Amino acid sequence: MSNARVAPYGNWTSAISAEAVAAQGLSANIEDVILDVATSKAYFAQGRPEENGRSAIVDATDYRDLFDLSWDARTQVHEYGGAASVVFDGVLYFSHILDYRVYKTTKDGTPVPVTPVNPNQRFADFTVHPAHPKLIVCTAEDHTNPHPAKVVTRLVLINTETSTVSRLVEGADFYACARFSPDGKFLVWQQWYHPELPWQSAEIALASVIVSADGQNLGVGPTIHVAGQTGVVCAMDPIWISNKSLVFLSDISGYLNPWIFTFDSSNALDASKASPILPKPIEEEFGAPQWYLSRHASGALSETKVAFISFREGRSMLYVCDVTQGVLVEVPTPYALIDCVHGDRKGNVFMLGASSHANGVLAQLTLSADGSPQLRSLSPPAAEDNRLDPRFISIPEYHALTLPPDNRTCHANYYAPKNPKYDGGLAGEKPPVVVRIHGGPFAMEPAKLSWAKQFFTSRGWAYVDINYGGSTGFGRAFRESLHGKWGLLDIADAHQSVLKLDTLGLVDAARAVVHGGSAGGYSVLQIATTLPTAFAAGSPHYGVSDMRKLDEILHKFEYYLCDRLMGGKWEECESVWRERSPIYHVDRIKMPMLFLQGEDDTVVPADQMIKMVETIKGRGGKAEIVLFSGEGHGWRRASTIRIALERQLTFFNEVLGTGAEV
Repeated sequence: MSNARVAPYGNWTSAISAEAVAAQGLSANIEDVILDVATSKAYFAQGRPEENGRSAIVDATDYRDLFDLSWDARTQVHEYGGAASVVFDGVLYFSHILDYRVYKTTKDGTPVPVTPVNPNQRFADFTVHPAHPKLIVCTAEDHTNPHPAKVVTRLVLINTETSTVSRLVEGADFYACARFSPDGKFLVWQQWYHPELPWQSAEIALASVIVSADGQNLGVGPTIHVAGQTGVVCAMDPIWISNKSLVFLSDISGYLNPWIFTFDSSNALDASKASPILPKPIEEEFGAPQWYLSRHASGALSETKVAFISFREGRSMLYVCDVTQGVLVEVPTPYALIDCVHGDRKGNVFMLGASSHANGVLAQLTLSADGSPQLRSLSPPAAEDNRLDPRFISIPEYHALTLPPDNRTCHANYYAPKNPKYDGGLAGEKPPVVVRIHGGPFAMEPAKLSWAKQFFTSRGWAYVDINYGGSTGFGRAFRESLHGKWGLLDIADAHQSVLKLDTLGLVDAARAVVHGGSAGGYSVLQIATTLPTAFAAGSPHYGVSDMRKLDEILHKFEYYLCDRLMGGKWEECESVWRERSPIYHVDRIKMPMLFLQGEDDTVVPADQMIKMVETIKGRGGKAEIVLFSGEGHGWRRASTIRIALERQLTFFNEVLGTGAEV
């Protein structure tokens, strides 16, 4: 017999404390999957917040670290990093973040450098030549001239015996995904040019590989264009399925779908044509934006079968496809988000999977004797998964909302209030709601487990993630709808989505509060200055407030981001940039505001937020700021996460009169 009782929403007592959420948020987590294609053995990169945030490389068989605490396998190529290591035939090669050099492990596990000392050089996304493993090709960034327009990115060759680095391919502004064919006779890669981001347009290129007679060097033949078109089509994430066939993704149809490129001989290479694998395109986005070089959405099981990941209704879908037939077979999984996919062409695909009810795991997909797919977890049972009562977990509901005035679609993940001690709110009551606006802004909030969301839902709040126009995972047109409209479309989608969910009886729009970090924090500030009565309260976390200042500090990867999002350069439309910079319109803010800000933030200076608070309070408004010493643009400390959650809950309760905990 249930002892659950009825109590007003927003006033429930919860066992999920902010301290527990902080511990979850800073627990060790899998960041990347690494596959040794020579041995079919899997490894993973694991973030260790308790070890000064370093990334360790772990053997997935016995969970043994491959190096000690003094090493950190991370990189800052393209600033966001990813793909900092590779393992081939049992030997680990990795980029060490503290000096940017590449190291290899020896038999006793001690890393030794294989690149010379040069703090201006960064390396990532490695591929080892299968016949000459001393030779490695990777993406390299040269920061000799640190100005974003002067940083040079190219493909380079590293000879790990002589510790030399030589140029291999250059001319484009960016490179990624360089991969040797299984026999080492060809090299494929992805490239793109300013002002594009890789998901806006990119090309796949291919060249023959010429190894020197002594095996100490290699070069490439003439470049062959495989797919993609600058400014028009994105072609990305190439993988080899055989010596003469590769698979990649193209959004020429409006959605990233799988394509194949096959050639019979090197003589016919330039005459070969890429073609779609599926008989007709489907409206699902295969692949994800390459913020991180470790993001991959396909892995070869064999020369004819490939595992693909797509997004449908905001969740990852796993397929096995026979590329000769163009038939997708859906594989059921418990995961809401699947990423970092790698295949060995020998019947194994490894991936990172995160569900709506448990932390992320390393998973393996295999084919049984009859060809049916089998999926299993390789991660050990994590104590963190069971530390908090699973009965408190609110599983998200996906909603495709049709919004006025133009009947556009906005995607939302709705988390209902849930607590085993309570059986709903008062008669006729709709719950207060916390609305989160994700960062990026070209990102997408997946439906994977977040204890910070459960912190609110277990207290009788609803929680909504808004995947507004511009979010990825819903096709090119939806993503590009934000071009020229950042600060307009995102906030309209957030506001109208809450009103729509209110009409569905899921939330109380009069008791809606909004928060978000970085680009999401910008949207919160834009709401406060543009739609000042749309929400009951707002909490920007290190929110961007000045478009011109943001533009001045952007790195090479995002150098033209603001131009695209504002609809033109500062010199071309200064009035637009100013109108969409909340720093100039603080006098419009009416709703109560809680600012959460790192004192060491170089993207959003703390003094900007302090002045905003002073202006709001000087006009008689309600505003508070919490400054975190030692924090920058994002939270790294458990104490910061805990205090930020506690202060938000207290602030929202003060505004709405909730939090009685009955």
